[in-house]
Amino acid sequence: SDLQLLNAVAGQAGIAIENARLYRVAIEKGRMERELQVAREIQESLLPRSLPLFRGYEIAARWRSAREVAGDFYDVFGLDHGALGLVVADVSDKGAPAALFMAAARSMIRSHAFLGMSPVETLHRTNELILEDAESGMFVTVVYSLFEREGRGALANAGHNPPLLYRHADRSVTFLPRGGRAIGWFPNNPLGSVEVHLEPGDAIVYYTDGLTDTENASGQDFGAERLAEMVANIGEHSADIIMEYLLAQVDAFAGDVLPFDDLTLCVLRYTGR
Repeated sequence: SDLQLLNAVAGQAGIAIENARLYRVAIEKGRMERELQVAREIQESLLPRSLPLFRGYEIAARWRSAREVAGDFYDVFGLDHGALGLVVADVSDKGAPAALFMAAARSMIRSHAFLGMSPVETLHRTNELILEDAESGMFVTVVYSLFEREGRGALANAGHNPPLLYRHADRSVTFLPRGGRAIGWFPNNPLGSVEVHLEPGDAIVYYTDGLTDTENASGQDFGAERLAEMVANIGEHSADIIMEYLLAQVDAFAGDVLPFDDLTLCVLRYTGR
């Protein structure tokens, strides 16, 4: 009878203990979800709330995170001397660590840009500062472009996916140089400046590998060559139409396959007006 009593008590106690454990797990999960939601809101606040109006240019951009927070980011800003800055970047990791690294890199790039540094100088200095304190092993690929009002521009690429340059005159598409290494990887980054002169109707498409690495149900990548074909097909239209068309093509290609990487797409088109 004692054994039966103990078995009965133990069974009820076991259920109570398991329920208490599950309750604690649920509370902890809820807390983490709330923190991630706040982190996402903070991260989204670091992205441009609205794209600046810059005479002679059309700009369209879209950012998608594969998780609650992302390692991709973009930035578009006007500078005191009348130039337009555009940054697209991709941190090597994903999730919360990448989001923190992204916030630090964005702040450094923006601060150096507003000091009047060229794209090469901006990325060089950012690389030096990250290497001074970096212990996480993460790095970030960045392309930073600076454009004047007459279609003249210069860009520096630190290991990022090469932007696509569309020429309205012959509807040709070329890949701009990839450039140096990712920021936060090695000192003495061999960055170089790429000069670009846009004519009315020309456009540049910036993207992260979340776009070109998008897979379909058969495991095929969307790929850079497919992207170039799409840009050639739609490049004569406005920046908004180009962006929406490319995103629609990527989504149709992926179908029901869930994204495994963050995706950022920016289109800059020179109108001359």
